[in-house]
Amino acid sequence: MKIGLIGNMNNNNFALLRYLRDLGADAHLLLYLNDGKGALNHFTPEADSWDLGKWSSYIHQTKIPNAIIAAFPAPISWLIFLRSLCHFFKSSKNSIIFPITNSDLKLAYGGYDFLISSGITPATLIRIDYKLDIFYPYSSQVEFLFAGWFLDKMKRMNALSGKIFKFVQKQQEIGIKESKHVINYEPGITEQALCSIGVQSSKLPFPMVYNREVGPIEAPSHVLEEALNKIRESSISIVHHSRLIWKSRNNDDGNHWRYHNKNNNWLIQAFAKLISLRSDSNPVLFLFDYGPDVDASKELVAKLGIGEYIIWLPKMMRKEILWLLDKVSVGVGEFYEIDKMIWGGTGWEILASGKPFIQGFYFEDGEFENIVGHPPPPLLKVSKQEDILSHLLELQDNPEKIESIGFDSRKWFEKYNGIGAANKILSLLDRQKAS
Repeated sequence: MKIGLIGNMNNNNFALLRYLRDLGADAHLLLYLNDGKGALNHFTPEADSWDLGKWSSYIHQTKIPNAIIAAFPAPISWLIFLRSLCHFFKSSKNSIIFPITNSDLKLAYGGYDFLISSGITPATLIRIDYKLDIFYPYSSQVEFLFAGWFLDKMKRMNALSGKIFKFVQKQQEIGIKESKHVINYEPGITEQALCSIGVQSSKLPFPMVYNREVGPIEAPSHVLEEALNKIRESSISIVHHSRLIWKSRNNDDGNHWRYHNKNNNWLIQAFAKLISLRSDSNPVLFLFDYGPDVDASKELVAKLGIGEYIIWLPKMMRKEILWLLDKVSVGVGEFYEIDKMIWGGTGWEILASGKPFIQGFYFEDGEFENIVGHPPPPLLKVSKQEDILSHLLELQDNPEKIESIGFDSRKWFEKYNGIGAANKILSLLDRQKAS
């Protein structure tokens, strides 16, 4: 069976492509026109593999954008095109978005036995009477439906543009409901969004990080070579490669801010206390120049007087991040204060690398397993700021735990995510084919 994987947000489908082909399936990656462009330039196959030549013949560029224009035939698509043209001439930062015909869609997506996608595809396929075999959301509360960034844009639109967004939202709802399977592992606000349109999802994690590739032995860049030297000198090395966003904006009300606030400052403050309490140790914390609160984070580091223990790294490709994670002691995720919200891509990268994972976790005892059907990973769980320091002290004082927890983390990942989850996705398609 020939499987088309549409879109590559977060490099999700490139990871799935490799797992499915490892399992013997004829899978192909069908890139959106705007995949890997602009702010998403680190989500490309090149950024996710040291051996791209092995996979390049299964990767195909389409002219279909992951944008609202793809949901419309003429004449609406031409109005959107003209609007993008006006914005382009006003600012070179904007891009021109061209209309897509039904023939374009059939050319891109025809010839496959199964289609798997996220993004705008559910709304788009209605135009040619195709249905997705598997839809999985990449945005909290579902992209082009109730995702915060989509609703925020809708609020700022004039009456005509607002109607266009409303139409896309309705088409997306219909397309998702018509998908043969919807998989979603996030049991909080994203599952609530799906339930609100009458969709019951399968609690299957998407295998978005491929961990079966061997990276280079030597540091692949000067930056990573210097990082490796710092790791070798340290008593414990910690990576926090999440986007830095923790300082509330004046135009954000408290409830809305909860869905953005990663509370990265909790880690920086806990790390400063670790240094104070273990003055004979030499820990190192790697932070990334990534996110709107980089400057605020650097100010906090200076205020706490811990600059010599902090290494600032540039935004990196995933293959470089995985190389670094392989070398460090511990990985740290995010600390959203939201019930039943799980980790994102950074967390999967840490688990895939077999490292202890410090992460916000707001589930009651047994609740996670009751929802998804299997136990949570061996997280170092955080429900309040003080928990982070406790975990750092435990790992600093008991280095043997770093290895044992990391071993269990990778074992869990490969059973419930990674190759294990890809096998379950393939089984879904096999059962569908048999029926």
